[in-house]
Amino acid sequence: MKPRALLASLAEADLRLLRVFIAIAESGGLAAAELRLNISRSVISRHLKDLELRLGVRLCERGPAGFALSEEGQVVLDAARRLLAQIEHFRSEVAELHAGMRGELNLAMFDKIVSNPACRLAESIAEFGAEAPAVTLNVHVAGSSEIEKGLLEGRFHVAVHPFHRASESLVSVSLFDEFLPLYAAPGHPLLGGAQPPDDAALRRAAFVGLGYHSPNMESFWRLGLQPAARAFEQEASVLLIRSGRYIGFLPDHYARPFEERGELVRLASETLRYACEWQASVARNPAPGRIARRFMEILVARHAGRTPD
Repeated sequence: MKPRALLASLAEADLRLLRVFIAIAESGGLAAAELRLNISRSVISRHLKDLELRLGVRLCERGPAGFALSEEGQVVLDAARRLLAQIEHFRSEVAELHAGMRGELNLAMFDKIVSNPACRLAESIAEFGAEAPAVTLNVHVAGSSEIEKGLLEGRFHVAVHPFHRASESLVSVSLFDEFLPLYAAPGHPLLGGAQPPDDAALRRAAFVGLGYHSPNMESFWRLGLQPAARAFEQEASVLLIRSGRYIGFLPDHYARPFEERGELVRLASETLRYACEWQASVARNPAPGRIARRFMEILVARHAGRTPD
């Protein structure tokens, strides 16, 4: 068996190849990466082959069947993301020794947060931008699992997300709460009677729940609701509820415009509803840099009703 190449040392050329590979993987193929990298597909293909030779593994399958990462390719992708995040962290920390805050802040947030009146994220961004105008802010929208993974890999520096489980790997601070009642479409059979539906009737109705680990999933199992459909984003939940076939939980601030247009009806139940706590989080290791620490300070102060120090 031919021995595989060993990556005994890393050069700048290797880092460049890894950046190209990440762009290919995140774009979903060489053609899409061509637009992102602004280099020709033939050059991208050559870089990919060079990296495969350098590492001694096949990173992806490409051909008529489409593009897909190999198992080895997924391992390399995760490791490359962590490596480049650590390098960027080092560069930012060293640069801060000689100048004011400059570099990048990668902020991750869970979706459908902006309309919550308790959320002070926009004000926090404005305050931070005035204080650190040389910092480039990149905002990502992601699910709970991707947010946690991104923080631990160093791809995200700060995250604002609903609490769904304690993690010793993260340092988290409570920011605000969110209330989620049940909703149905105006034409739903539950709303046709003379009396509002009771909890027993609500539990028998077809229910839509989020299809990933979240406060929504934890709550519908705890409350005895069996999902007849699963949504993987709140927009999909609204679509299924508005079909008139399903009921489901939605953040009250997000559902309000639909209510005002007569497209959704809140179902009155003192039992079948829940609230969740939103937090700001950073990774415990590696410890957040100066930029992330300052943004966290501003976030916490703004949500406590204080002017940041």
